[in-house]
Amino acid sequence: MDKRYGIKQILVDVLKGAAIGVANIIPGVSGGTMALVLGIYERLISAIKNISLNTFKAIFAVLSFKKEKINAFKEEMKRIDAAFLAVLAFGAIATVVALASLMTYLLENWHEPTYGFFFGLVAVSILVPLDLIKKKTWLCLLIAMISIGIVVGLSFTISGESMIEKAEKKQAIKLAQEQSGESGTENLSALRAIYLFIAGGITISAMILPGISGSFLLLLMGAYFDILKAVTDRNLAVLGIFILGCLFGILLFTRFINFLLERWYDGTMSFLLGLVVGSLWAIWPFKSTAQVGSETIYLSNIIPQSFSNTEVWTVIAAVAGGLIVWLFIWLDKKYNQTSS
Repeated sequence: MDKRYGIKQILVDVLKGAAIGVANIIPGVSGGTMALVLGIYERLISAIKNISLNTFKAIFAVLSFKKEKINAFKEEMKRIDAAFLAVLAFGAIATVVALASLMTYLLENWHEPTYGFFFGLVAVSILVPLDLIKKKTWLCLLIAMISIGIVVGLSFTISGESMIEKAEKKQAIKLAQEQSGESGTENLSALRAIYLFIAGGITISAMILPGISGSFLLLLMGAYFDILKAVTDRNLAVLGIFILGCLFGILLFTRFINFLLERWYDGTMSFLLGLVVGSLWAIWPFKSTAQVGSETIYLSNIIPQSFSNTEVWTVIAAVAGGLIVWLFIWLDKKYNQTSS
């Protein structure tokens, strides 16, 4: 481990991983958005990009416990920034495990304040990627506006009626599984397997991009219910192929993003900034609703007609989210000043 990577920075990165973990629980919030606004997006992309076949060879070779293999393993782990990835993953996974039930409760019972928290967090944190653009030109502004349009435009590709139909199908699948008890181990055709593999690659690639929801694209590709059914059926064949596609996609797409950052840094960062700004549309806390069984479906954005306790708590949560971003920025700057 790098000597500069001390206890204080480990704790900071655990907290950043935790923030990414929480973001992945919230529908419409991208883990890539959180990584970008926390100032670790480039480092994360670079670290994942460095993972190669040699990485897996080093992992298997170290099992021989030979000194030269152990030294080679240490060098490979340092090359891919494994300590950073491990600490970040620990924070994210631990948070998902610990808070999944809590976040489900908050989304069901405190939807507006929960989304308000993330709205405030993302809104204030826009200053982070904005500061990373070295030369702010009119071209950068145009690129950012295009990416904002992409994110907002995607939100209009599924109508309220489609969202309600999706919820009805979800409940039908759940009810059918409860009544039948089938294992769902039907055979997969080669063509279907290839499609699921590609869907996994595209989904995980979307999750890397700030402002883009992977589950949303999965729905657009028509594979959402296949994966949902595979989870409820515990269909390991379908899930295994999908996960392999995710692994392939994240290794390939991070290389593409890293390539763009190395060659067209300001333009790429402007595009990513626009994705973050556009994501504010998706996480606007106040929405019209529809009821499907026991589930509340949140549809289009609205402006509150009254200012009740819910709206008050939403504003408080948004302010709290913004203050947390300032805390992360302060901790990061303090560490960089200390280590320089």
